[in-house]
Amino acid sequence: MRPRSQGDHDQLDLFRAHFDQLLNPNHPLVILAQKIDWARFNAAFAEFYADDMGAPAKATRLLVGLHYLKHAFDESDESLVARWVENPYWQYFCGFTTMQHELPLHPTTMTKWRKRVGADKLAMLLQETIALALREKQISPQELQQVNVDTTVQEKNITYPTDSNLFYKAIVKLAKAAKSRGVRLRQSYVRVAKIAAIKASRYAHAKQFRRMQRQLRFLRARLGRVLRDFGRVVPHPDESLQALWRLCWRLFRQQPQDKHKLYSLDEPEVECISKGKARQRYEFGQKISIATSNRRNWVLAAMLCPDNPYDGHTLQATLAATERNSGVRPTDAFVDKGYRGHGCHGHTQIHIAGASNKDTSRTLNSTTKIKSSASNITSGRLPRRGILYSSNSYQSRLCGIAARRLVVNLPGAWAR
Repeated sequence: MRPRSQGDHDQLDLFRAHFDQLLNPNHPLVILAQKIDWARFNAAFAEFYADDMGAPAKATRLLVGLHYLKHAFDESDESLVARWVENPYWQYFCGFTTMQHELPLHPTTMTKWRKRVGADKLAMLLQETIALALREKQISPQELQQVNVDTTVQEKNITYPTDSNLFYKAIVKLAKAAKSRGVRLRQSYVRVAKIAAIKASRYAHAKQFRRMQRQLRFLRARLGRVLRDFGRVVPHPDESLQALWRLCWRLFRQQPQDKHKLYSLDEPEVECISKGKARQRYEFGQKISIATSNRRNWVLAAMLCPDNPYDGHTLQATLAATERNSGVRPTDAFVDKGYRGHGCHGHTQIHIAGASNKDTSRTLNSTTKIKSSASNITSGRLPRRGILYSSNSYQSRLCGIAARRLVVNLPGAWAR
């Protein structure tokens, strides 16, 4: 059911002190709460609620405000709602007029809400950030015409993938799935698989690779036995078991030199990406493309790039997302040499680092800016959160990019 209006207050609120009498009107969050167009979110998210079925949903402003605060102050869902009860400025930012002494919602409600609305709608948080900056003249439309574009890796919170650990984890997951469904296997091999996985890691550390390969063959053979046993005992598995069964068969069949290998059973979309970093040769996660303004480094777009595509092939989509979020068509885009052969033809002129003497210095400075911005975006809590679905992780990234720019940068400019 649609959320109730936050204007409907309890009669007891008449005898309580209101935030207008208690809070500092010059506090950044108070200023932001008054300047953000909250009605925009109410209209955009109304389609996800039924008119006359179920209990009334939580207020849209509450959920949007919590997502802004979560990433601006680097909090988890659990710690966010706990601190929200103690902070009157956070409560005022989320639309409340009197002090609340109970949790506003269960932490899992935020995850469910992100899945319900999807990444396309959550991009409105970033769009409102840019629109607010334009309204307050913190950035001009001319600045949005020149953008920097680069890609980076969103690392996933997974264990470093090794064949022995993956084989052992697959056997354990299949055994648990069989036990929960009352399926009796001939043998689960959990105990002997654990011993073999430990031996394989010890042999690898001692550089005894022949012995290590013997243990890996043992683990692969036992995984194949469990999979074939499952096929005999459960000819018509349910949807979740079918997904696990396919992942385990994919793991069983993959070879060391295969492309698009499986690196995690919990995060099957993870890719092994090499960005040429001296400190870290390989990163396990997903590639994202980021666009920022050339002058002040405002983040204008963040695109998830599944299957690790070539950087140049992501440029067209990133520029389209930039125009969609800012409402301004970019006239110049500055990229590094990884975008050579991009094949992007349109109204935007592409400047590649080192392509011409006239644009070399400006392009190099621009690419340095965006690499620093990408490093800041992928640092901290934001990229490594243990989220099951890649789309949910991308949704959290959109919220985080919008929140950090909105709550951290804008109030400082207004205070001056």
